Amino acid sequence: MYRRWQKEAVDKYRTLESFNTFLSRLTPLTGPHVLRACDPADLYSVLSALHSKDRNPELQVNNNPGFYYFLADAVQPPGSEAAGVDTGVSVPTGGGGSEPVPAAGPVRREAVIPVSSKCTLLTTDVLAQMFKLEAHPNVSHILLAIVDDDGSASLVRVFNYIQPPFEGPETLPPLDTEGGAVGGESDDD
Repeated sequence: MYRRWQKEAVDKYRTLESFNTFLSRLTPLTGPHVLRACDPADLYSVLSALHSKDRNPELQVNNNPGFYYFLADAVQPPGSEAAGVDTGVSVPTGGGGSEPVPAAGPVRREAVIPVSSKCTLLTTDVLAQMFKLEAHPNVSHILLAIVDDDGSASLVRVFNYIQPPFEGPETLPPLDTEGGAVGGESDDD
């Protein structure tokens, strides 16, 4: 459970708020359309994981439908300008230090929605409800933070559209061939 804190993250661990303080910040979700995808312990696990990765999580509440989520800094590819390489601009990060940030503008933020791995309510309709962020109505994707019983969180990016196939079904090889093999002939010859 403590793996996320073992590599160069001791300073981040010291700046993580306690579970009780976090609980005191949670406002009760009420109403007929509350999505019960996780409990407060799952929320705290996601906060801990995002904080350990220095993604500056910020707790948000969506009222209709009702659920909690985090806004977190997006991971930038290493060596890109967006990752802050050779920009020389430093801003405070909340961890007491400064980190380089791109001079072109603010860091892109992503919505991270915690979901318990035990949640049996996760359907396509519930996923569609998760895209109805009041503060960000035109979001193209969200990150689902799937939390296991041991508190580990896995991030999965989900897009708000269906990706069409690169090639149409007419380009697939036939299932039955003369040679008896499934999938058609090989192009490796």
